[in-house]
Amino acid sequence: MSVQPTGVGWPEPADRPAKRHWWSIQPPPPAEPISARRGYAQVLIVYAAFFLAPIIEGGETLALRLSGPSGSWAVFVPGAVSQLALGTLAILVAIPLSASRGITPRMLGFSLPRRRTGKAAVGSTFRAGVWALMALLAGSLITGALETGHFPQPAHQDLSYVLYGVASSMTAGIVEETIALAFVVTTLRQARRPVPEILVVAVLLRCAYHDYYGPGVVGIAVWAAVFIWLFLRTGSVIPLIVVHALWDAWIFVGEQHALRTAFGLAALLAFVVLPVAAGITWLVEVLNRKVSSRPPPGAGPFAGPTFPPYPPGQVPPWPAPPGATYPPGAGHPPTVYPPGPADQPYG
Repeated sequence: MSVQPTGVGWPEPADRPAKRHWWSIQPPPPAEPISARRGYAQVLIVYAAFFLAPIIEGGETLALRLSGPSGSWAVFVPGAVSQLALGTLAILVAIPLSASRGITPRMLGFSLPRRRTGKAAVGSTFRAGVWALMALLAGSLITGALETGHFPQPAHQDLSYVLYGVASSMTAGIVEETIALAFVVTTLRQARRPVPEILVVAVLLRCAYHDYYGPGVVGIAVWAAVFIWLFLRTGSVIPLIVVHALWDAWIFVGEQHALRTAFGLAALLAFVVLPVAAGITWLVEVLNRKVSSRPPPGAGPFAGPTFPPYPPGQVPPWPAPPGATYPPGAGHPPTVYPPGPADQPYG
Protein backbone atom coordinates (compact mmCIF):
# COMPACT_ATOMS: atom_id res chain seq x y z
CA MET A 1 0.00 0.00 0.00
CA SER A 2 1.54 3.29 -1.07
CA VAL A 3 1.36 6.65 0.65
CA GLN A 4 -1.07 9.17 -0.81
CA PRO A 5 0.42 12.53 0.20
CA THR A 6 -2.60 14.57 -0.88
CA GLY A 7 -5.24 12.54 0.93
CA VAL A 8 -7.62 13.05 -2.02
CA GLY A 9 -10.91 11.30 -1.35
CA TRP A 10 -10.42 11.20 2.42
CA PRO A 11 -12.42 11.79 4.47
CA GLU A 12 -15.54 10.62 2.68
CA PRO A 13 -18.00 13.40 1.73
CA ALA A 14 -20.39 14.43 4.46
CA ASP A 15 -23.55 14.88 2.39
CA ARG A 16 -24.05 11.27 1.28
CA PRO A 17 -21.35 9.14 2.93
CA ALA A 18 -21.16 5.44 2.15
CA LYS A 19 -21.87 4.36 5.71
CA ARG A 20 -24.35 1.80 6.92
CA HIS A 21 -25.29 3.57 10.16
CA TRP A 22 -25.32 7.09 11.55
CA TRP A 23 -22.64 6.04 14.05
CA SER A 24 -20.30 4.58 11.40
CA ILE A 25 -16.80 6.07 11.20
CA GLN A 26 -14.35 7.01 8.47
CA PRO A 27 -11.85 4.43 7.20
CA PRO A 28 -8.22 4.89 8.29
CA PRO A 29 -6.33 7.65 6.46
CA PRO A 30 -4.72 6.42 3.22
CA ALA A 31 -1.11 6.29 4.41
CA GLU A 32 1.53 3.59 4.69
CA PRO A 33 0.98 1.56 7.89
CA ILE A 34 3.54 1.88 10.68
CA SER A 35 4.47 -0.51 13.45
CA ALA A 36 2.68 -0.41 16.78
CA ARG A 37 6.01 0.26 18.51
CA ARG A 38 6.64 3.35 16.41
CA GLY A 39 3.08 4.57 16.83
CA TYR A 40 3.00 4.25 20.61
CA ALA A 41 6.50 5.71 20.96
CA GLN A 42 5.51 8.88 19.11
CA VAL A 43 2.20 9.13 20.94
CA LEU A 44 3.68 8.81 24.43
CA ILE A 45 6.70 11.07 23.81
CA VAL A 46 4.65 13.91 22.34
CA TYR A 47 1.92 13.47 24.96
CA ALA A 48 4.45 13.65 27.82
CA ALA A 49 6.02 16.80 26.37
CA PHE A 50 2.72 18.66 26.60
CA PHE A 51 0.87 17.02 29.49
CA LEU A 52 3.36 15.64 32.02
CA ALA A 53 3.52 18.96 33.88
CA PRO A 54 -0.31 19.27 34.10
CA ILE A 55 -0.49 15.70 35.45
CA ILE A 56 1.97 16.62 38.22
CA GLU A 57 0.09 19.83 39.00
CA GLY A 58 -3.16 17.86 39.19
CA GLY A 59 -1.64 15.50 41.74
CA GLU A 60 -0.44 18.46 43.81
CA THR A 61 -3.95 19.89 43.67
CA LEU A 62 -5.43 16.68 45.05
CA ALA A 63 -2.83 16.74 47.82
CA LEU A 64 -3.78 20.38 48.58
CA ARG A 65 -0.23 21.48 47.95
CA LEU A 66 -0.81 23.75 44.95
CA SER A 67 -1.57 27.39 45.71
CA GLY A 68 -3.70 29.61 43.51
CA PRO A 69 -2.11 31.91 40.93
CA SER A 70 -1.48 35.50 41.88
CA GLY A 71 -0.16 38.51 40.07
CA SER A 72 -1.05 41.54 38.00
CA TRP A 73 -0.74 42.74 34.42
CA ALA A 74 3.03 42.28 34.67
CA VAL A 75 2.52 38.58 35.41
CA PHE A 76 -0.63 37.58 33.55
CA VAL A 77 0.11 39.29 30.20
CA PRO A 78 3.37 37.34 29.65
CA GLY A 79 1.51 34.25 30.91
CA ALA A 80 -1.19 34.76 28.28
CA VAL A 81 1.43 35.13 25.54
CA SER A 82 3.12 31.92 26.72
CA GLN A 83 -0.20 30.08 26.62
CA LEU A 84 -0.89 31.14 23.04
CA ALA A 85 2.66 30.20 22.05
CA LEU A 86 2.08 26.74 23.51
CA GLY A 87 -0.97 26.28 21.31
CA THR A 88 1.03 27.30 18.24
CA LEU A 89 3.81 24.91 19.24
CA ALA A 90 1.36 22.00 19.46
CA ILE A 91 0.38 22.53 15.81
CA LEU A 92 4.00 22.97 14.72
CA VAL A 93 4.91 19.67 16.37
CA ALA A 94 1.93 17.57 15.31
CA ILE A 95 1.85 18.51 11.61
CA PRO A 96 5.54 17.95 10.66
CA LEU A 97 5.83 14.80 12.76
CA SER A 98 2.71 13.40 11.11
CA ALA A 99 3.98 14.46 7.67
CA SER A 100 7.09 12.33 8.22
CA ARG A 101 4.72 9.33 8.24
CA GLY A 102 2.78 10.43 5.14
CA ILE A 103 -0.07 12.04 7.09
CA THR A 104 -1.14 15.40 5.66
CA PRO A 105 -2.83 18.16 7.69
CA ARG A 106 -6.12 17.12 6.06
CA MET A 107 -5.66 13.54 7.27
CA LEU A 108 -4.81 14.90 10.71
CA GLY A 109 -8.17 16.64 10.81
CA PHE A 110 -7.23 20.21 9.90
CA SER A 111 -9.96 20.54 7.29
CA LEU A 112 -13.68 21.07 7.53
CA PRO A 113 -16.01 18.26 6.44
CA ARG A 114 -16.70 18.52 2.71
CA ARG A 115 -19.53 17.70 0.34
CA ARG A 116 -19.16 15.74 -2.87
CA THR A 117 -18.90 19.05 -4.71
CA GLY A 118 -15.87 20.03 -2.62
CA LYS A 119 -17.68 22.77 -0.72
CA ALA A 120 -17.63 22.89 3.08
CA ALA A 121 -20.41 20.88 4.71
CA VAL A 122 -21.68 23.66 6.94
CA GLY A 123 -24.63 21.70 8.31
CA SER A 124 -22.55 18.65 9.25
CA THR A 125 -19.89 20.85 10.86
CA PHE A 126 -22.52 22.72 12.86
CA ARG A 127 -24.13 19.49 14.08
CA ALA A 128 -20.75 18.08 15.11
CA GLY A 129 -20.19 21.21 17.18
CA VAL A 130 -23.60 20.85 18.84
CA TRP A 131 -22.90 17.19 19.61
CA ALA A 132 -19.61 18.24 21.20
CA LEU A 133 -21.32 20.97 23.21
CA MET A 134 -23.96 18.58 24.55
CA ALA A 135 -21.24 16.09 25.48
CA LEU A 136 -19.35 18.78 27.40
CA LEU A 137 -22.54 19.73 29.22
CA ALA A 138 -23.28 16.13 30.24
CA GLY A 139 -19.69 15.53 31.27
CA SER A 140 -19.52 18.72 33.33
CA LEU A 141 -22.68 17.77 35.23
CA ILE A 142 -21.15 14.40 36.12
CA THR A 143 -17.84 16.01 37.06
CA GLY A 144 -19.57 18.61 39.21
CA ALA A 145 -21.41 15.88 41.13
CA LEU A 146 -18.33 13.71 41.75
CA GLU A 147 -15.34 16.04 41.90
CA THR A 148 -13.24 16.24 45.06
CA GLY A 149 -10.91 19.00 43.90
CA HIS A 150 -10.20 21.58 41.22
CA PHE A 151 -7.49 24.07 40.36
CA PRO A 152 -7.40 26.94 42.89
CA GLN A 153 -8.33 30.43 41.75
CA PRO A 154 -6.70 33.71 42.83
CA ALA A 155 -8.42 35.60 45.63
CA HIS A 156 -8.46 38.82 43.56
CA GLN A 157 -9.53 38.39 39.92
CA ASP A 158 -9.04 41.54 37.87
CA LEU A 159 -9.11 42.09 34.12
CA SER A 160 -5.53 40.87 33.71
CA TYR A 161 -6.50 37.47 35.09
CA VAL A 162 -9.55 37.35 32.80
CA LEU A 163 -7.23 37.96 29.84
CA TYR A 164 -4.96 35.15 31.02
CA GLY A 165 -7.94 32.82 31.53
CA VAL A 166 -9.30 33.41 28.03
CA ALA A 167 -5.86 32.78 26.51
CA SER A 168 -5.57 29.58 28.56
CA SER A 169 -8.98 28.48 27.32
CA MET A 170 -7.99 28.95 23.69
CA THR A 171 -4.75 27.06 24.30
CA ALA A 172 -6.58 24.20 25.99
CA GLY A 173 -8.83 23.76 22.97
CA ILE A 174 -5.90 23.77 20.54
CA VAL A 175 -3.42 21.65 22.50
CA GLU A 176 -5.84 19.05 23.83
CA GLU A 177 -7.68 18.43 20.58
CA THR A 178 -4.53 18.57 18.43
CA ILE A 179 -2.31 16.36 20.59
CA ALA A 180 -4.55 14.28 22.89
CA LEU A 181 -7.14 13.65 20.19
CA ALA A 182 -6.10 14.16 16.55
CA PHE A 183 -2.43 13.15 16.89
CA VAL A 184 -3.07 10.21 19.21
CA VAL A 185 -6.00 8.77 17.26
CA THR A 186 -4.49 9.29 13.80
CA THR A 187 -1.13 7.80 14.79
CA LEU A 188 -2.67 4.71 16.35
CA ARG A 189 -4.99 4.23 13.38
CA GLN A 190 -1.98 4.38 11.09
CA ALA A 191 -0.44 1.68 13.31
CA ARG A 192 -3.60 -0.34 12.52
CA ARG A 193 -4.63 -0.64 16.14
CA PRO A 194 -8.28 -1.67 16.69
CA VAL A 195 -10.75 1.13 17.34
CA PRO A 196 -11.76 -0.09 20.86
CA GLU A 197 -8.09 -0.03 21.87
CA ILE A 198 -7.64 3.47 20.48
CA LEU A 199 -10.76 4.62 22.32
CA VAL A 200 -9.52 3.29 25.67
CA VAL A 201 -6.02 4.70 25.25
CA ALA A 202 -7.19 8.15 24.13
CA VAL A 203 -9.73 8.41 26.96
CA LEU A 204 -7.16 7.38 29.59
CA LEU A 205 -4.64 9.90 28.27
CA ARG A 206 -7.30 12.62 28.34
CA CYS A 207 -8.33 11.78 31.90
CA ALA A 208 -4.73 11.65 33.19
CA TYR A 209 -4.15 15.42 33.12
CA HIS A 210 -7.61 16.05 34.60
CA ASP A 211 -6.71 14.01 37.69
CA TYR A 212 -7.28 17.04 39.93
CA TYR A 213 -11.02 16.32 39.76
CA GLY A 214 -10.61 13.03 41.59
CA PRO A 215 -13.67 10.81 40.94
CA GLY A 216 -15.07 13.65 38.83
CA VAL A 217 -12.76 12.49 36.05
CA VAL A 218 -15.59 10.12 35.06
CA GLY A 219 -17.32 13.12 33.49
CA ILE A 220 -14.16 13.84 31.50
CA ALA A 221 -14.23 10.28 30.16
CA VAL A 222 -17.81 10.75 28.96
CA TRP A 223 -17.24 13.78 26.76
CA ALA A 224 -13.77 12.57 25.71
CA ALA A 225 -15.33 9.40 24.26
CA VAL A 226 -17.90 11.45 22.34
CA PHE A 227 -15.16 13.73 20.98
CA ILE A 228 -13.23 10.67 19.74
CA TRP A 229 -16.33 9.36 17.98
CA LEU A 230 -17.00 12.75 16.36
CA PHE A 231 -13.42 12.88 15.11
CA LEU A 232 -13.62 9.33 13.74
CA ARG A 233 -17.00 10.10 12.19
CA THR A 234 -16.19 13.41 10.46
CA GLY A 235 -12.42 13.27 10.02
CA SER A 236 -12.24 16.88 11.22
CA VAL A 237 -10.88 18.27 14.47
CA ILE A 238 -11.65 21.92 13.74
CA PRO A 239 -15.20 22.06 15.21
CA LEU A 240 -13.94 20.25 18.31
CA ILE A 241 -11.14 22.77 18.83
CA VAL A 242 -13.55 25.69 18.47
CA VAL A 243 -16.20 24.24 20.81
CA HIS A 244 -13.63 23.23 23.45
CA ALA A 245 -12.00 26.67 23.44
CA LEU A 246 -15.34 28.49 23.62
CA TRP A 247 -16.59 26.16 26.36
CA ASP A 248 -13.54 26.76 28.58
CA ALA A 249 -13.68 30.51 28.01
CA TRP A 250 -17.41 30.53 28.68
CA ILE A 251 -17.00 28.62 31.94
CA PHE A 252 -14.13 30.85 33.02
CA VAL A 253 -16.02 34.08 32.31
CA GLY A 254 -19.11 32.66 34.05
CA GLU A 255 -17.10 32.25 37.25
CA GLN A 256 -16.69 36.01 37.48
CA HIS A 257 -19.28 37.34 39.93
CA ALA A 258 -20.14 40.41 37.87
CA LEU A 259 -21.03 38.31 34.82
CA ARG A 260 -22.67 35.30 36.47
CA THR A 261 -26.29 36.30 35.74
CA ALA A 262 -25.67 37.16 32.09
CA PHE A 263 -23.69 33.93 31.72
CA GLY A 264 -26.56 31.85 33.06
CA LEU A 265 -29.11 33.40 30.70
CA ALA A 266 -26.84 33.00 27.68
CA ALA A 267 -26.12 29.37 28.59
CA LEU A 268 -29.82 28.58 28.90
CA LEU A 269 -30.55 30.19 25.54
CA ALA A 270 -27.69 28.36 23.81
CA PHE A 271 -28.58 24.92 25.13
CA VAL A 272 -32.15 25.35 23.89
CA VAL A 273 -31.64 27.08 20.55
CA LEU A 274 -28.57 25.23 19.26
CA PRO A 275 -29.99 21.67 19.43
CA VAL A 276 -33.19 22.86 17.73
CA ALA A 277 -31.17 24.55 14.98
CA ALA A 278 -29.08 21.40 14.53
CA GLY A 279 -32.24 19.31 14.19
CA ILE A 280 -33.58 21.67 11.53
CA THR A 281 -30.38 21.47 9.47
CA TRP A 282 -30.50 17.67 9.65
CA LEU A 283 -34.14 17.58 8.54
CA VAL A 284 -33.42 19.89 5.61
CA GLU A 285 -30.56 17.68 4.43
CA VAL A 286 -32.70 14.54 4.69
CA LEU A 287 -35.44 16.13 2.58
CA ASN A 288 -32.90 17.33 0.01
CA ARG A 289 -31.48 13.83 -0.30
CA LYS A 290 -34.93 12.38 -0.95
CA VAL A 291 -35.64 14.98 -3.63
CA SER A 292 -32.28 14.44 -5.36
CA SER A 293 -32.74 10.65 -5.33
CA ARG A 294 -36.04 10.81 -7.28
CA PRO A 295 -35.86 9.95 -11.02
CA PRO A 296 -36.25 12.91 -13.41
CA PRO A 297 -39.72 13.55 -14.91
CA GLY A 298 -40.49 11.31 -17.90
CA ALA A 299 -37.95 8.67 -16.94
CA GLY A 300 -39.50 5.23 -16.90
CA PRO A 301 -38.32 2.02 -15.26
CA PHE A 302 -35.96 0.04 -17.51
CA ALA A 303 -34.64 -3.41 -16.85
CA GLY A 304 -31.00 -2.72 -17.53
CA PRO A 305 -28.53 0.07 -18.27
CA THR A 306 -29.65 2.60 -20.86
CA PHE A 307 -27.78 4.64 -23.41
CA PRO A 308 -27.74 8.43 -23.40
CA PRO A 309 -29.33 10.40 -26.27
CA TYR A 310 -27.33 10.36 -29.46
CA PRO A 311 -27.07 13.22 -31.98
CA PRO A 312 -29.05 12.92 -35.20
CA GLY A 313 -27.39 10.65 -37.69
CA GLN A 314 -25.75 8.44 -35.07
CA VAL A 315 -27.06 5.17 -33.75
CA PRO A 316 -26.45 3.35 -30.50
CA PRO A 317 -23.78 0.65 -30.56
CA TRP A 318 -24.90 -2.71 -31.88
CA PRO A 319 -25.37 -5.34 -30.69
CA ALA A 320 -26.66 -4.01 -27.39
CA PRO A 321 -24.88 -5.20 -24.22
CA PRO A 322 -26.72 -7.93 -22.30
CA GLY A 323 -29.69 -6.49 -20.40
CA ALA A 324 -29.49 -3.06 -22.05
CA THR A 325 -32.49 -1.36 -23.56
CA TYR A 326 -32.99 1.68 -25.73
CA PRO A 327 -35.58 3.81 -23.95
CA PRO A 328 -37.72 6.18 -26.00
CA GLY A 329 -36.91 9.81 -25.43
CA ALA A 330 -35.86 13.07 -26.99
CA GLY A 331 -32.66 12.81 -28.97
CA HIS A 332 -32.93 9.13 -29.85
CA PRO A 333 -33.30 8.57 -33.61
CA PRO A 334 -35.30 5.61 -34.85
CA THR A 335 -33.42 2.41 -34.31
CA VAL A 336 -31.28 1.69 -37.38
CA TYR A 337 -29.77 -1.74 -37.65
CA PRO A 338 -26.41 -2.13 -39.39
CA PRO A 339 -26.47 -4.16 -42.59
CA GLY A 340 -26.22 -7.88 -42.11
CA PRO A 341 -25.67 -10.83 -44.46
CA ALA A 342 -29.34 -10.90 -45.51
CA ASP A 343 -29.14 -7.32 -46.71
CA GLN A 344 -26.29 -7.87 -49.19
CA PRO A 345 -27.30 -7.58 -52.85
CA TYR A 346 -27.34 -10.70 -55.00
CA GLY A 347 -24.38 -10.84 -57.27
